[in-house]
Amino acid sequence: MAHPDPAPGPAGNDLERLMLAAREAQALNPVEDVAEKAPNLFLWAAIAVILVLTSLAIHFFWPAS
Repeated sequence: MAHPDPAPGPAGNDLERLMLAAREAQALNPVEDVAEKAPNLFLWAAIAVILVLTSLAIHFFWPAS
């Protein structure tokens, strides 16, 4: 079964028409960039210390069988 020929022009099929409409809408109301927040390094350092201390406690205080 043959596909129908797209309509002439840059917006011939549905996808191209939708993309064209989206570009026009974004040109009228551009999306503003959101300022990125830096990760909280103190929190990650505290989590790392807790995990290391837990690992050491298991290593030294868990009875070996």
